Amino acid sequence: MDIDATLATAFSEKEQATPAWKKTFGFHPLTVFADYGAEGAGEPLAIVLGPGNAGSSTAVGYIEAARLGVAQLPRHLQRRVLIRSDSGCGTHEFLNWLTRPGRRLAYSAGFTIAEDIQDAILKIPARAWASL
Repeated sequence: MDIDATLATAFSEKEQATPAWKKTFGFHPLTVFADYGAEGAGEPLAIVLGPGNAGSSTAVGYIEAARLGVAQLPRHLQRRVLIRSDSGCGTHEFLNWLTRPGRRLAYSAGFTIAEDIQDAILKIPARAWASL
């Protein structure tokens, strides 16, 4: 499952359209798509609507989106899910939710590696890394 926020621009007079962080008006929904690999085009599973000024990295929104997305999958696949997102999902609360014992969801959370993070990673001894 791929979870990502997007910005949907709208005229400022549309109901509940709010100023967005890109100095436009609109909405900021979180979208959830199933990715079936190279042959698949992706299937929309869920959209969590939000105002244009909504933060893209709120754990509550990502948890709701993930729950809704998983619920749309066939039951036999609900415990064989890789959830992918960019830095928007990089909150302790969301990652704690994903890794709760018994949940059995795999995840890939991307983020920008700033210099301080790179320095911290380079301090991890080689014996601590595992090949998958």
